[in-house]
Amino acid sequence: MPGNPLLLLVQVSCAPEHQGPFNTWYNSHLPNLLRIPAYLWAQRYICIEDNNRFSALYGVRRVDDLPTILQREGPHMHPMAAKEFAAWVNLMGISDRLTNVYEQIYGDPLRDPLLLSNRPLSLVTVDVDPAHEEEFNRWYNESHVPNLLKVPGYVLAGRFRALDHPAVKNFNTGHRYLAIYEHESEEIIPSLRDRERMSPEARAEFGMWESVGKPHTTGFGWGFYRLISKHFKWPDEESRAV
Repeated sequence: MPGNPLLLLVQVSCAPEHQGPFNTWYNSHLPNLLRIPAYLWAQRYICIEDNNRFSALYGVRRVDDLPTILQREGPHMHPMAAKEFAAWVNLMGISDRLTNVYEQIYGDPLRDPLLLSNRPLSLVTVDVDPAHEEEFNRWYNESHVPNLLKVPGYVLAGRFRALDHPAVKNFNTGHRYLAIYEHESEEIIPSLRDRERMSPEARAEFGMWESVGKPHTTGFGWGFYRLISKHFKWPDEESRAV
């Protein structure tokens, strides 16, 4: 039986004076990675609140593929992945890099909705007190996400947890939980983000987050992102890669 959908998240900041070469390199980086069977699709975003912050999302085919894309010193590393890693270390102006492989734990698979849309996303990352993890997840799945999806401006939601697997032992550097939300447009974001401009529904759920969810968390991060580029394989390409 196939496992939960896998998602690789890479977040990085790039100094303004280096963003030209950085973006030029990324324009070929994602298509090159999609030549590797392990990768199914890739999308790249820039933070709306901080235009030096970038995020890339990658769909990963299955757990067995992870050594071919992550283990640089291992015998199974794909040559294209090794080549792209080698080019990465020569980029200038890079800081605050976070990388995690996640497994989806809630929501519809993101691949088709994201590939069919150019809407902005918000990314929420957090760590949870293990003593309260079960009740936190129950509240998040059964109450928080359903209520957010009733707020005008929210389109879809998916939740992810950092994968526990030997292939990512020295790779995961980000927070344990990730939530991805798609939004109708950038114009509606202030009503979702700014306390004084929030809709009544958003304000009510934000209050629930602060009273019920947040007390059991650390390292909370929340950012809104604009799509830069998307890359994917046609279904016949994926079947040939299996």
